[in-house]
Amino acid sequence: MPRWSQTLTLTCLNLVLLALLSACSGTSPAPVSGVHARGHIKANGNHYVVAKGDTLYSIAWQAGTDVPTLARHNRIAPPYAIYPGQTLRLDIPGVKRVQYRVRRGDTLSSIARRTNHSVADLAGLNGLRPPYRIYVGQALTLKGQRSQAKMTRSTQAKSTRVAAKPVRQKGVSPSNKKEKSNVKKVTKPVAPVAGKAYAQTQAPNKTASKAAITWRWPTPGPVISGFSLAETGNKGVDIRGSRGQAIKAAAAGKVVYAGSALRGYGNLIIIKHNDDYLSAYAHNEVLKVKEQQTVGAGQHIADMGSSDTTDVRLHFEIRYQGTSVNPIKHLPKR
Repeated sequence: MPRWSQTLTLTCLNLVLLALLSACSGTSPAPVSGVHARGHIKANGNHYVVAKGDTLYSIAWQAGTDVPTLARHNRIAPPYAIYPGQTLRLDIPGVKRVQYRVRRGDTLSSIARRTNHSVADLAGLNGLRPPYRIYVGQALTLKGQRSQAKMTRSTQAKSTRVAAKPVRQKGVSPSNKKEKSNVKKVTKPVAPVAGKAYAQTQAPNKTASKAAITWRWPTPGPVISGFSLAETGNKGVDIRGSRGQAIKAAAAGKVVYAGSALRGYGNLIIIKHNDDYLSAYAHNEVLKVKEQQTVGAGQHIADMGSSDTTDVRLHFEIRYQGTSVNPIKHLPKR
């Protein structure tokens, strides 16, 4: 082969190699992000991967249970420290995991509408990523709901587990009220992985559970979606209003969650009123309070918005020991 031909061949090869090297250096691979990197329920519906910003209150709320039950089930002792990346078990006795079987013609959007979920919420519950492909016969996990019967039995069982046997007086039946101050179950806390930031490090503030709560409407406006006892029904009430309308605390308490990590709720606030009752305010435009902040009844806590929903509204819930109750039965008539 002539020398000029060899030189030309070598030159071409060098140009090809330079082009390949340039392409490799100029194009970086797409970042890999785990399905559960933002912290939500895994596809089997029985496990949750903690994300930064999560609290045990926000996870218990999404799982349909209360904090003490979730903590005991995962051997987490006060002050209930959890950390990003930690996997929590949600297969709590008494919490029913509802499932939907995909049929021909279904889409994630149509199933979300039919079961009163947002698409993002339904995707998060089942570990689905865009473009949200589903197939006929696939079982999708829906939001769970704590069984009322088992909740009642659990409450009765707690009332009998007291350190000292109560003294009976003639003609007086023993009280069924919970004596949480006398019941302390010592458990070994789950040690966090070294170097991991704690998602929640403060113990929930204990408030008197026996104190009566005087509820008030969190905002004026018509109720456009009422409470439903159906397994996939609305677990609160939706109130229509205008963007920026003031949302107020329905009763005095402490903010135990303020953020947007719970899919389907948008910008959410959860307030603990006592050991039994929590209230939640979803789809806000702006949050006016922070976690661990004490608020008074009627205090301006947020501005109404449309975060994670299709129109401007407030989704308001009340939960008793982790179970959704009808807010209308607690709010004053108007």
